[in-house]
Amino acid sequence: MSGMHEESLPHKERDYLRLPLGVLGHLETLEGRKRVEIVDLSQGGAHIVVLEVDAKQDFDIDDCFLTWLRFEGFGRVSWRKGQHLGIEFEEPLRASIIKETKAQAPIMVRRDFDELRVAAKLWARGIYPTG
Repeated sequence: MSGMHEESLPHKERDYLRLPLGVLGHLETLEGRKRVEIVDLSQGGAHIVVLEVDAKQDFDIDDCFLTWLRFEGFGRVSWRKGQHLGIEFEEPLRASIIKETKAQAPIMVRRDFDELRVAAKLWARGIYPTG
């Protein structure tokens, strides 16, 4: 199956089931490191959103290294739509990684939400934290 067409394939034609996530991670490339949100994850790849885009930097990514929680996967960009990218892993992730990610993800999502809520309250009071 061609990775470039994976986004448009019906669910039953994919090789692996996808786990909806919404956790933060990092995409590491030769050009640098970008903060990303992992929209969904499977043993074969991931759908991510790049959260930091530098207008001056070329956003043409090919090979990449995706890290999240305490896991990682090396792969290639298989499709792109704006800041959304499909990553196809070079080697499928072990099923245990998907299982552990699923178990840890709700904890991380709650922590991210709590941080966002605190930042919003500070912003509403006119306090703009840096860093």
